[in-house]
Amino acid sequence: MKKLVFILLILCLGTAGGVKARMRSVYKLRAGVPPYEIIKKMLVGNNQALKHGIKLYEPGARPDITWLTDPDARIVPSLISSGEGGIYTIRNFGSQLELSAGAVDYGVRHLLTPVLLITVDSGNEAVRLFMEGYGDLPGALRRDLDHLHLALSHVYDKNDKKNKKMSFKERLRKNVEANIDYQTDLAVVRYHDRVRSGRLVVLGTVLDFDNIYKHGSGRLIIININGERSPAKLRKMPMLSTIGREFANLCVGR
Repeated sequence: MKKLVFILLILCLGTAGGVKARMRSVYKLRAGVPPYEIIKKMLVGNNQALKHGIKLYEPGARPDITWLTDPDARIVPSLISSGEGGIYTIRNFGSQLELSAGAVDYGVRHLLTPVLLITVDSGNEAVRLFMEGYGDLPGALRRDLDHLHLALSHVYDKNDKKNKKMSFKERLRKNVEANIDYQTDLAVVRYHDRVRSGRLVVLGTVLDFDNIYKHGSGRLIIININGERSPAKLRKMPMLSTIGREFANLCVGR
């Protein structure tokens, strides 16, 4: 009888989402951190920032960058800016242009930022979930991840012998880069008039939290500029001439 109950339990777990769903990490509530304490920290932090003379932008001020990135809490403006010039930030799961097209249009066509920066972190959770399977997740989240099919469905061919030998970490890197290329290329087509006139540069970048490029954890790596992917050609672009060869080798190219 006990054996029968155990078998039925295994079958129920299998139909409830599969092995992958059961293996996925589950985030637990953090004991001892009530919401009111977080609100207090937030307001105290804002008050301290004002006391220390944080720069407030005047109404109508134009930001330098439209930044499309992921909701990951580790991704903060201080990683990409010295504080000079504003950043108009849009976030969605996987840094997907189509999910926030209206907001990106506002930055590019209304605020007229000269740079559209698209950033995906090296261990991106959206790409990871797409690779592992996400059928057990809530409907709204599944719909967001569904959009990644166009960016990633062609990347990993199970019948390719080379791909079979790749580790999950290697495939994740390949998919992260493919997503950046897809979103960047999509933006170049969408804003072709501004790109062609030289008034907009679209940068596809990786925030390398996992140090996969061996240039330091947290390094911003440019892997695509206006659709160009070749590291050698990227480093020779006139727009990068002022950063110096050593810095270009550090921050440019996959």
